[in-house]
Amino acid sequence: MTMLAASILLAIAPAAAPQAQPLPEGDPITVIAGRMASVSVMVGQDEQGRWHCSMDGSSGVPALDDRLCRAVTDCVRKGAGSEADVTQCVTRSKSTLIEKFTREARRNS
Repeated sequence: MTMLAASILLAIAPAAAPQAQPLPEGDPITVIAGRMASVSVMVGQDEQGRWHCSMDGSSGVPALDDRLCRAVTDCVRKGAGSEADVTQCVTRSKSTLIEKFTREARRNS
C-alpha cells in the first residue's frame, strides 16, 4: 500500500475520561483507557483514494480499537487542517469512546 505524503502520524496524549469517582488502578476500564491513550494511530489515503488506518498497539478490546481507527480517520477526512486540529479531534474522540465503553461495560455487568 502506498501512503500519500498527506498521511498523518499521531502520538496523542492520554485523554482522561470524566468520571464521577476515580476508578481503582487495577480496574479494567482504567487499564483499557491507559492502553488506548498510549496507542499511536496512522491514517493515510492510497492512490485510489481509499483510507487506511493502522495502530502501533491495542487497547486490548478489538471493537474499541476499530472505533478508534474510525474516529481518527473521520477526523482526518473531515479536513482537520493541521496536526494540532487532528490531535484535538482525536483527543475528544478518545475521551468520548472511553465514556461510551465505560457506560456499556457498567450496563452489561
